[in-house]
Amino acid sequence: MTVLLGVAHGSRDPASQEVVRTLLARAAALRPGLRAEAAYVDNASPSIRAALDSLAAEGVDDVVVLPLLLTAASHSKTDIAGSVQAGRVVHPGVRLRYGRPLGPHPVLVERLASRLAEAGALPEDPVVVVAGGALDPDANAAIATTARLLFEGRSYPSVDIAFASTALPSVPEALAKLVRLGHTSASVASYFLGPGFLPRLVERQAHAVDGLEVVVSAPLGVSDGLASLVARRYDEALGNDLRMNCDACLYRVALPGREASVGAPQLPHTHPDDEAAV
Repeated sequence: MTVLLGVAHGSRDPASQEVVRTLLARAAALRPGLRAEAAYVDNASPSIRAALDSLAAEGVDDVVVLPLLLTAASHSKTDIAGSVQAGRVVHPGVRLRYGRPLGPHPVLVERLASRLAEAGALPEDPVVVVAGGALDPDANAAIATTARLLFEGRSYPSVDIAFASTALPSVPEALAKLVRLGHTSASVASYFLGPGFLPRLVERQAHAVDGLEVVVSAPLGVSDGLASLVARRYDEALGNDLRMNCDACLYRVALPGREASVGAPQLPHTHPDDEAAV
């Protein structure tokens, strides 16, 4: 029996975990007979380790671990990858296959566009795509890819990027730039899977910029398109059809300021549940 284990970041907001569970249920329904479970890197239970332990105890011998993340950053490259490696050691009788993150992907871009429309974004207003931000330059570059795809073929005069944490430009910086360019209204595309601390922070920051009326879209949430994308990522892993892009991976390439990351070990994230179990 093969089980899909979808791994999200995790949030202290229960509504975020509800999005994950609903998305996995919708994806599993597209593959009759598939069982899907959720695990989290941090802030929510179960941890990846606990989920794998539980499945192994049930007698499950085949698990596809799928990162429900929008970019390939340290969580997918290190934290989840390290947990998969550790799981292979602890449960040698369980076949563990590891899929790739959800984005960048046209399905996510279309969902961003529909969320903007739902929020009342005007097609003649500039857009700022806001993501969480990462230490991994490749992950931040993927947000620029997503923004460009959102710009192509649409009437927005510009689509810029900003980050809620870790990377620059910040949301206030990106929106202040639009004010300097003479804009009086703009739209913010919230590039998060579900609600939580960072989406709320983005909304507060966006509405605090003087001289600019701002519309902020809701996080991506659940849709038929996203469920189909999850199912396709599952199919890839099941068929060993993996297409990781390692051309700009900070663990393989000496990127400016991140040279020390080359060859760094892939270790599981420290999850509070796992600390308590030791």
